[in-house]
Amino acid sequence: MRLQGKLPLACSRAYYHNETLHRPGAVVRLDFSGAPEIAAPPDQVWKRLLDHEFVASVAPGVESVEPIDDRHFKVVSGFGVGAVKVRFQLDVELSDVNPPKSLRMSAHGKAPGSGVEVSTTLEIEPIPPNRSRLKWSASSEVRGTVASVGARLLKGAAKKLTESFWDKFAARVGEAERSK
Repeated sequence: MRLQGKLPLACSRAYYHNETLHRPGAVVRLDFSGAPEIAAPPDQVWKRLLDHEFVASVAPGVESVEPIDDRHFKVVSGFGVGAVKVRFQLDVELSDVNPPKSLRMSAHGKAPGSGVEVSTTLEIEPIPPNRSRLKWSASSEVRGTVASVGARLLKGAAKKLTESFWDKFAARVGEAERSK
């Protein structure tokens, strides 16, 4: 039976939720934000944000961080979605640094058959008497093999990892402050 570019009805129903199949050259855009409250004053939150070893210890998948200077880092991080597992080599840069209130972090990297661009803004708000709110927003563009798994699956996995990271960061900073 020749289908001449049409899928049988049974096949077409598999993606009825506006899911599209992404080819390896496709780009998937991801946008996330949050604002966890942290049981620590802004200066302690700021100190932890700039501590690459601390950040790496709570970041899922991070294998190594090599500081180039106080604003540039080389990061190796593993990431998996479904059956697709990749190891990204990332260049990370901190910019628009306004201590102890805000900064921007950008990262771009490659893995075999995939690429990623990330831009994150961070803002620390004081909450009297001795707490902080860390407002963050991140935008990412993912290309290649990782993007080919589909936007819904990729977005779900990335959202879970991103929110988990910031919640864990907030908890660990708060724990460190309480143990003083």
